Amino acid sequence: MPELKLYTVSDLRVWLMNNHPADGLCEQVIAPTRAWAIIHNPYVKDDDAIVAAIFENRELAAYTASFPDMLDGKRVWWASTLYCYPPFAGRGYGMIVVGRLMEAHEPDLTYDRWAAKETVEIFNHFGYQTTYTKRYHLTDKKIDTNSLKGKLAYSLQELNKCLHPWPKQLKANYTIQLVSTLDDESYAFMKAHKGNDLWLREQDMLNWILAYPFAKSGVNETACVFGADAKVYEYKIAKVYVENKLQGVYFLRQYDDTLSIIYLYYTEENRDEVFSSIVNQIIAIRPMSFVTENYSLLSFVKNRLYFPKMEREKVSLSLPDNQQRLTNFTLQLGDGDSFA
Repeated sequence: MPELKLYTVSDLRVWLMNNHPADGLCEQVIAPTRAWAIIHNPYVKDDDAIVAAIFENRELAAYTASFPDMLDGKRVWWASTLYCYPPFAGRGYGMIVVGRLMEAHEPDLTYDRWAAKETVEIFNHFGYQTTYTKRYHLTDKKIDTNSLKGKLAYSLQELNKCLHPWPKQLKANYTIQLVSTLDDESYAFMKAHKGNDLWLREQDMLNWILAYPFAKSGVNETACVFGADAKVYEYKIAKVYVENKLQGVYFLRQYDDTLSIIYLYYTEENRDEVFSSIVNQIIAIRPMSFVTENYSLLSFVKNRLYFPKMEREKVSLSLPDNQQRLTNFTLQLGDGDSFA
């Protein structure tokens, strides 16, 4: 007989303090590191529901999790993961756990971000509208070298790399500070230059993300999708000054051999200086891949650095139908919780 359970912040705290499974709550449901992060979220309350899980004959079948945020002065919830173990697929368990958390979060709104196809379908079923943005990946071409043709193509790519080595740093008409905490000056600049962004998170929420960065490393039948075996993002905040005035703020995020630029804000008159600082960061780090959602930055980088391949990724975002916003926005999201 399936059994549905709901776990609150208090449940997570008791479980962590006792250091043993409790009422089905274990690392298979949520990683201890992730649970500690949730407890320290600036907007949680002890009775907030965080995880919904279904057990069948005491075996975990499916679960989903969430965490609170503050947008436009209102507390909202991000649906941050959903997983059903293969032996239990097709029984509607994903629909049940998502619906239970949504019910628990009323009257607070629930949002879904960067979801898998199955999650988008569930949210659309509950009356949500899904909009999409594009994320651009500059990277090496993936070449299968099992055939002679593949080996020749790989050799040609390596030759092109030799012909297009990493250049010297661009001339700096700016100064840059790399910091680990979002200070008042940086956040004020971001607020003043947010343009047509869908929203801008609160300063304390951004610093929470910086303090507890996680990334999904992979899904298998024995690993917790919610971060038990996760690798961690590395963050730096770049503050770009031109003539001693702050003209740009962005987050550098490293994960394995990939460098991403997120939360990118700049003055239009000094755009090239800010973009040059990003190119110089790429040259200094020399990642295998570079990711951005800003098309102007993408063009700037492509014109100055050699990446043989560009991919476009369609990113989903679901909003409640009573909170529809204009869709002509530049979506500048992306943080350590993007493991849905």
